Amino acid sequence: MKTPHLILCLIGTVLLLTMVILPVAADPSISSISPTSGYRGDTVTITITGSGFDLPTSSTTKYVRLYNSDTTNITASSISSKSSTKIVAKFSIGSSKTKGDWYVVVVNDDGTESMSSDEFVISDEMSISSISPTSGQTNDDDVSFTLSGSDLSDVEEVYLYKSGYDNITASDIDAGSSSVTGTFELSGVEEKTYKVCAKDTYGSIKCSSSVTFEVTTDEVGEIDVSSSPSTANVYLDSVYVGTTPYALTDVTVGSHVIKVSKDGYSDWSKIVKVTADDTTTVTADLSAISTTVATTVPTQVITTVKTVLPVTTVKITSIKTTTTAAATTTQASPVELGVILGAIGLGMVVLHRKH
Repeated sequence: MKTPHLILCLIGTVLLLTMVILPVAADPSISSISPTSGYRGDTVTITITGSGFDLPTSSTTKYVRLYNSDTTNITASSISSKSSTKIVAKFSIGSSKTKGDWYVVVVNDDGTESMSSDEFVISDEMSISSISPTSGQTNDDDVSFTLSGSDLSDVEEVYLYKSGYDNITASDIDAGSSSVTGTFELSGVEEKTYKVCAKDTYGSIKCSSSVTFEVTTDEVGEIDVSSSPSTANVYLDSVYVGTTPYALTDVTVGSHVIKVSKDGYSDWSKIVKVTADDTTTVTADLSAISTTVATTVPTQVITTVKTVLPVTTVKITSIKTTTTAAATTTQASPVELGVILGAIGLGMVVLHRKH
């Protein structure tokens, strides 16, 4: 009767020993991914941590992928390191890929796979270039703004951020591809300079370090500006406000630049400090700009007249001369011949009388 029980005990012992001695392959499990978002058109490196990873020794890239039910998977382009607890994979995200939630999938050599519980969000990279206005007074509950940039059509939230302070979230958001409008409610907000941030519908956040919004004091004062001569243009911090004499009311407490200008006079400027509930008087004595009268010297204009001279044609008769090797004989004129003949005749008369 004891033999069957002994056999059963032996079988149970063998089974237990088998379970202890023979390793059982564990299914892969993903505990976290980092980062959790990327942009279309970019290449991103994702670190996958977990347990039970057992990738094939070759062609491992196809066993790590990004999965979305609505489109083709994105297979890892390369894997820089892998172990049973960590995989570092690089993914090239095409510019036409679907925006939204994707998941990381790891497939072991035996075909078992694991999908991350955390989403990997793909979206377009937002760009923030400016905000207008750049400041608002504390306790003002209606500060309208326009945020400018690119790829902003998916923005659902705009907020002001400063480390150690609560975010100031805007309301009435209206987003377009290149601008977003909204309203800040600044009641009780401390007077600080904040970064401007935007968040899209996919959870991607963009904060600009160069685009800021300053919350200023709500205490104000007054600046009374006059000039000599009067009716000169008045500028408060480079913004035209009117002509002298002019009273600037509700000017924020602090330092401001007043500039006064008038045609024919040099510009005048001064830094003016405004105190709460007080009036600061400013008088600008404008200096006339000296002018130099230019003297114009008449310039003589030389006129060139084309003169045509008459041309007379004279017929010239050439005299023929005879030249020999010994001497040149010139024909005597008739007058010279008459003189010679007369001299000969006179000599003959004289000789006749002597005889």
